[in-house]
Amino acid sequence: MDPEYSDKQKVIIEEIKRIAKKLGVEQLSMHDFDQHHRVSALTTVANHFGTWNEAIEAAGLIPYAPGASIHGPIFSDDELLFEIIRLHQQFGRPPSDRRMNSHGKFSAKPYVDRWGTFTKAREVAYEKYGRPE
Repeated sequence: MDPEYSDKQKVIIEEIKRIAKKLGVEQLSMHDFDQHHRVSALTTVANHFGTWNEAIEAAGLIPYAPGASIHGPIFSDDELLFEIIRLHQQFGRPPSDRRMNSHGKFSAKPYVDRWGTFTKAREVAYEKYGRPE
């Protein structure tokens, strides 16, 4: 480990490495760290490194791309896609992003974040689960 790190930073780096190894990942989200840490809280990490990515890089892990969610996915793909199917069944037609925003369990944002557009997410849902009649 680089000697330029303070003792506290070294403890944080080791904790990040421990959790990443336990989870078998090369990219650790803040959510996963928060769920598994024993030593340092996220605020401590931020105070000692400035950003989550700086701490991740110091631990030798892969940093998140700019704009990517460092919190980790909150909902699984299946949860999101099945909600499209549920709304289609409820209203008898393909849901729009507006309908998702007003009647869905989720807003359209996680669909756009994951699949680029709500329309693409709807296509993926139909490919995976079939289009309701």
